[in-house]
Amino acid sequence: MTLASLDIIKEVNVYGVPVPGHEGKIGMAAIRLKDGCPFDGKKLFIHTKDYLPSYAIPRFICIQEKLEITGTFKQHKGQLVRDGFNPDNIKDPFFFLDDSEKNYIPMTEEIYCSILEKKTLKKV
Repeated sequence: MTLASLDIIKEVNVYGVPVPGHEGKIGMAAIRLKDGCPFDGKKLFIHTKDYLPSYAIPRFICIQEKLEITGTFKQHKGQLVRDGFNPDNIKDPFFFLDDSEKNYIPMTEEIYCSILEKKTLKKV
């Protein structure tokens, strides 16, 4: 898996979440970092731009301590998809791809509402 080849990532679970007003689903990834490696949004941004086509780049990243698996050792996506990209549903560190910053930035209620309202984020 391309995301897993980044030196800070131990495991990845990629899935799609529905976003109101957008056709299909938007890419999201739950990742488990390697021990002792902090999340680096800029490094992940560069890696995704270098190795993935634009349609395959996850727009949302959730950092988890442990990725859930099923009894048959498949990655569990059901609850992740149900949680969607609403920051109220996600208790783990959660990030949004900000192309203007060339970085994955912390997801906020303001960003969430802007996405729902199809508005551009205003930088201060």
